[in-house]
Amino acid sequence: MQRARVGVFFGGQSPEHEVSVITGLQAVAALDSDRFDVTPVYVSKAGHWFIGKGLDQIEGYSDIPSLLKNAGEVAVAPGPGRTLALVPRKRTLFGSQPELLLDVVFLAFHGGPGENGAVQGLCESMNVPYTGSGVLASSIGMDKVVSKKTCKMAGIPVVEWVEVWEPEWRGKEEIRLPEIEQTIGFPAIVKPVRLGSSIGIKKVDTRIELDAAIEEAFRYDASVVVEKCVPNLREINCSVLGNREQCRVSVLEEPVSAEGLLTFKDKYMRPSRSGGKAGLSKTGQAEGMASLDRMIPAPISEELAEHIEGLAKAIFSALDCSGLVRIDFLMDNKTKQVWFNEINTIPGSLSFYLWKPAGIPFDELVQELVTIAIAKFEDRSRRVRSYEVNLLAERASGGMKGGLKGSKS
Repeated sequence: MQRARVGVFFGGQSPEHEVSVITGLQAVAALDSDRFDVTPVYVSKAGHWFIGKGLDQIEGYSDIPSLLKNAGEVAVAPGPGRTLALVPRKRTLFGSQPELLLDVVFLAFHGGPGENGAVQGLCESMNVPYTGSGVLASSIGMDKVVSKKTCKMAGIPVVEWVEVWEPEWRGKEEIRLPEIEQTIGFPAIVKPVRLGSSIGIKKVDTRIELDAAIEEAFRYDASVVVEKCVPNLREINCSVLGNREQCRVSVLEEPVSAEGLLTFKDKYMRPSRSGGKAGLSKTGQAEGMASLDRMIPAPISEELAEHIEGLAKAIFSALDCSGLVRIDFLMDNKTKQVWFNEINTIPGSLSFYLWKPAGIPFDELVQELVTIAIAKFEDRSRRVRSYEVNLLAERASGGMKGGLKGSKS
C-alpha cells in the first residue's frame, strides 16, 4: 500500500513557538515510516513556511538562521483531490522545484493561529484532512473565558472569574482594581486569556501585585482573566481521545511543582529525568512535557477519578472536540470539589505520557490521530457543500441595476 503523505506542522507565530517545535519533532519521530511518508513543515516566528534537510533534528534549532540555509520556503495551495500542495516560493537555476503533496496535515502548533482555529480553517478551505479539533472547538478552547462560559452553560463547575479588557483598563485602574478585589478577593490567579504553557500567569496576594500582574499579562494579550484561587489546591489533569460520538479518557495525573503553581520553567526547562540537558533525553530527543514531574496515576480515590473522567467527557462533547485534548482541573483537597480550569486542544507533547500507562504507545497514538482526522474529513465530505441554483444567471439576465431592488443610479 502507498504510504500516506503526512506533513507535521509546527513552530508558528506564538510565544509558545519553541514548545511547538518540541511537540512537532516528537510527532515526526513517532510516526511510523513504514506507514507514513513524513515531512516536517517548520513555520518561523515571522510566519514563513519551510521544508528541507535537518528540520527533523532538535539540535538544529539552536541556530535557526543556519538551519534554514538548507531549507526551502514554501507556500500552501490546494492540491489535486483532497491533498495540500507545498509549492516552492523561489525558482532555481534549474527552474521551479516540484510541489510536494500531502494527504494529511498533522498539527503540532501551540497558541496563536496554529491552535486558535485559523490554520484549521485554512486546511478546511484547502480541502485536506487535519488532526485535532475543528475550527469552532479550537477557537473556543484557545479562549479561557469563552471555554469557561461554554462549560458553565453545560452545567460543568468553573471557578469564579473576572475578564479585563485593556481598552477598559487604561486610565481606569484605580476603579477596576477595587472592583476586582471585591469580586474575586486574594489570593487570585492572573492569566492572559488566549495563551498557554503557563506564560504570563501569576499568583497575586495584594492589590499592588494584582496591578503588576495584569500589566504583565497585557504584554501577551488584549484580554486578561483574574480567577479566584482555589484553597487547598491540587491540579488533576487528563487527556481525552476520540470524537464527539465516542471518546476515551487517559490515566489521570497530578503535576508536581515546588511553588504550587506550574510555571513555564517547570514544564519545559527542568533537567531531563533521563540525565540529558533540559528538555532533552540522553540521546538528544526532545522530551517536552514528558520531563515534568508528575504522579501517574493521580493519587485520588476511584470515585473521584470516575467523577473527573465524566466531567472530561462532558467537556469534550460540549466543546465539540475531536482528536486529542488535555483538560486541566482544579480540586480543593479538603472538600474534594472539582472545577474545570482550561482545555488544550493541541497539548504539549500530545500528552503521550498519559496514554502510555493506558497501553497506547506514542506511535499508536499519533497513528490514531491520523485515522481520526481522515474519518472526520470523510464525514464532512459527505455533507452537502453547495446549493445548486441559477441565481446569478437570473440576476445577470436583468443586469446589475435591474436585478437588484433598491439600487441607486
